[in-house]
Amino acid sequence: MHRLFTAAVFVLWLSAMAALFVRDVLPSWTAQNAPPLRPDLIAQLGVQEQQYGIFLADGTRIGTAWGRVEASTTTTTVQGTVFIECRPLVNGIRIETNSKFDSSGTLEAFNLWVYGVRLPGVRRGPGMQIWVHGERLGIYFPCELHFGAIHKEANLDVSASRLIGDSLRPVAYLPSLFVGQSWRMQILDPLAAALRGKTQFKSIIARVTGTEFICAQGGEIECFVVETSPDKTKAWVDKLGCVRKQEVELPGLGVVRICEEEYREHLRLKAIRDVPAGSDHGR
Repeated sequence: MHRLFTAAVFVLWLSAMAALFVRDVLPSWTAQNAPPLRPDLIAQLGVQEQQYGIFLADGTRIGTAWGRVEASTTTTTVQGTVFIECRPLVNGIRIETNSKFDSSGTLEAFNLWVYGVRLPGVRRGPGMQIWVHGERLGIYFPCELHFGAIHKEANLDVSASRLIGDSLRPVAYLPSLFVGQSWRMQILDPLAAALRGKTQFKSIIARVTGTEFICAQGGEIECFVVETSPDKTKAWVDKLGCVRKQEVELPGLGVVRICEEEYREHLRLKAIRDVPAGSDHGR
């Protein structure tokens, strides 16, 4: 009887370890290249500008995100603007991102700026300088991170940095997806930079776990479901690669929902006027 019990415990333990290996270890070993943002694939999107409302789990709106993609014969540029106002935690900040990809869809350069962050005890003035710049150099992707007077450097591996996103909008456009696909990418948390004056790159694994139908554009559309780990993010991406909806977990805010809505350029320009770059532009 004791032997049977020991064997049963061993089988259960082995099953648990196998499930853990398949869920958490195997994806990092078998991760493929990130979906390439090649000009020919971007040309199929048909949509070059997108806007998203940002909501807490209880439906409270805390901001808006805008995205734009431009492609030429040799490069693709993805630009993003995020405006967040969640008092008293966040009192109006603007985040700008710019990513450039070569003709093969490989990331060449990445920039992130955070505006509107005030130094402790300072209510007026340009605010703290927060910006991040990275550029591909051979097999490495060296990055500079500036938080006020603090300057850091990070030397990322290109193979794990083919996509870089921020925690509020981890993915923007993901063409050529298929179920079972997985890849490594880097994430920055701009809210941590705004609230604590520091952040760092975090490597995550993204996986296409299946397909689901969601309500969009007045009807139902089938989307690929992309989930990340260890940070929990879920995105719904249509067949052409446009992200229709995302859910992310953020420290201090919980689950944040990012939902596509009608694009309004005047609101993006208003966000820029409300939180101007001024002299806190890092470059």
